[in-house]
Amino acid sequence: MLKEYLQQPYPLFENRWRITISISLFIALFMLVFQPFGMLNYTGEHKLLFESGYGVVTLIVLIIDLFVFPLFLDEWFIPQKWTVLKQMIWQLWILFSIGFGNFIYSSIFLRFAHGFQAFLMFQFYTLVVGILPILILTILHQNALLSENLKLANEMNRDLTGLNGLHVPNEKVRISAENNKEKIEINQSDFIYIGSTGNYIQVFYLVKNELKSILLRNTLKQIEEQLKDCPSIIKCHRAFLVNKDKIIRVKGNSQGLRIVLKDTPEEIPVSRNYSRSLKEIIPVG
Repeated sequence: MLKEYLQQPYPLFENRWRITISISLFIALFMLVFQPFGMLNYTGEHKLLFESGYGVVTLIVLIIDLFVFPLFLDEWFIPQKWTVLKQMIWQLWILFSIGFGNFIYSSIFLRFAHGFQAFLMFQFYTLVVGILPILILTILHQNALLSENLKLANEMNRDLTGLNGLHVPNEKVRISAENNKEKIEINQSDFIYIGSTGNYIQVFYLVKNELKSILLRNTLKQIEEQLKDCPSIIKCHRAFLVNKDKIIRVKGNSQGLRIVLKDTPEEIPVSRNYSRSLKEIIPVG
């Protein structure tokens, strides 16, 4: 049971700046109020400023952990593979690094904050203060997101049930590359979805009921402009356009919603910004 829960999906790096600033302010306030690590023995000038420095150190550590490290560890930070277990491990690392940063900061200014024993003391206090709130907030956040997204997915699936058997228009869909030399023209009923990466898009469509794709140099924004007169082609993510007439099911987990499309095994993610708008679009046959 526990193993299954720890392997459940979890959203990666939600609201990074809000988390970074909130934790930094909390650490600064905690140091000012409780004065741990022997701070009561500190008699230097500008004590208030020195104690506030722990918040600055925490801010720097969190920027490194949440913004710099992921640039070099992209094989670890894969949103689709991020789980509750990975989230907890990463948060333990963040606690360790905050404790280490505050130890270095203290050892520069405090005579009694040197050596391995002092290092262990900083790690112990940081762990004691942070571990319980982290575990509780992770569990509560995961459960809240899961409940919200499952409810939204179920509502959409009920709407989709009422669309079965509705007539699907078979107008032509024309998509051109940036240079207008490469282009594709297909029936709307054969169009499935478009995915984008940088300055390239990949169009997925059917040819005699067989899934095909073509890679074109263009941006999704320009393709949206080309397809603005095709109301059945909708945006569900910054990197995806889908044929809403091909949607057969919507799945939900704590990471968000995913669209299951007819004629393709690929599940298309739905950005949080598009979740509510997608619910309003789906019932329109």
